[in-house]
Amino acid sequence: MEKEFDELDAIAFIRNHVESSISDKYDDDDILLLMDAMMDYFEEFDDDDDFELDENELANYVKKQIRKDPDNKIEQDDVAQLVQAELDYEDSLYGEESDD
Repeated sequence: MEKEFDELDAIAFIRNHVESSISDKYDDDDILLLMDAMMDYFEEFDDDDDFELDENELANYVKKQIRKDPDNKIEQDDVAQLVQAELDYEDSLYGEESDD
């Protein structure tokens, strides 16, 4: 059964799936900034029929985008773990799917 994306649930999930030393550094707005940058990536690149997610490319894109925001507090070294946790949240919405 597919659940609907919810920002508050996503933030809670991310906080529970990253090291507490990372989770404790950032407030909800910081995590929303990261999620917005991820959405921008998908809006820009996911239209291609041949699109395959490259998690390293996504993390690098997010790093570049959040560096542009003067209010950003997320450290570059924390981005990959936060991005992975958000992707895991999205996967949890759709359950375990196989690539048959």
